[in-house]
Amino acid sequence: MRERAAAIDATAADWAARVDRGPLSEAEQAELDAWAAADPRRAGAYARARAVSAHFDRARALGDDFVPARHPEARRRSRRRFLAGAGGLLAAGFAGAGVFALSRLNGRVATHKGDVRRVALSDGSAVTLNTDTAVRQAYGDKVRRVVLIRGEALFDVAKDAARPFDVVAGPVRVRAVGTSFTVRILPDDEVVVMVREGVVEVRRGDASPVRLAADRAVTVAASRPLAPVTLPAGGAERATAWRQGMLDLDGLTLAEAAGEYARYTDRRIRIADPAVAAMRVTGLFSMSDPDGFARAAALSLDLKVTSEPDGLRLDPRS
Repeated sequence: MRERAAAIDATAADWAARVDRGPLSEAEQAELDAWAAADPRRAGAYARARAVSAHFDRARALGDDFVPARHPEARRRSRRRFLAGAGGLLAAGFAGAGVFALSRLNGRVATHKGDVRRVALSDGSAVTLNTDTAVRQAYGDKVRRVVLIRGEALFDVAKDAARPFDVVAGPVRVRAVGTSFTVRILPDDEVVVMVREGVVEVRRGDASPVRLAADRAVTVAASRPLAPVTLPAGGAERATAWRQGMLDLDGLTLAEAAGEYARYTDRRIRIADPAVAAMRVTGLFSMSDPDGFARAAALSLDLKVTSEPDGLRLDPRS
């Protein structure tokens, strides 16, 4: 059976960590060479892991009081998530991105427009902040809590049955024990929760919680009941493609796609015609290239492109 990419990334991250601790023995080097030679994907995964390790030095970011041996589950999960997240940041060329210990930032960290940042927590969990996002850590003896002040974040939670992990976003609380999920606050104060792995509970105020399993999502709004939906195959990974500097615009209208780009850049995509704004697009696009997206959309939808000082305008040809 074909080895899963996640398993390859996890093994590559472990090899990179072993190399960081010191030179490999001849036997270890031979083992690494044999592992990498068995599948061409493995060599690429190992190269990414080494690049991530060298650039960010994750061990120091976790803090002097973090001992990986005390958190074997956290170590396994965080290495895999770190490779998937921070490795993508390197590939996307985010010069300002990095990994930080949240406890060393007085419990609060934020990103500017266009930035993506991964933050290591003291328990082995991690938070990846999307563009224009702010979070605050409020850990206690019984509950690990992170407040999402604004924006969107991916939470990779180290398992600790004795201390649940809560994300608070306004009146919404998301509780997990050990899992991976995203929480996003929309401009109208609605909250979207999506689960990549495991199970979480989503609660609004004092209402009964809704349980979400992997590849499920729910939009929490004051005006309607909680109605979880099942994502299409690969939907969870596509929805978090921003970790690799990509935007999943599949099925969005041009107006919605322009709104997504406005989250990441000041380059504008303007659409005055309602019929053009309602046209739908398909695919993954670079978040740092709104002009490239607009020109590709114009080509596929037969639209006219007009350059403006701060962006592009899309209009009908006739």
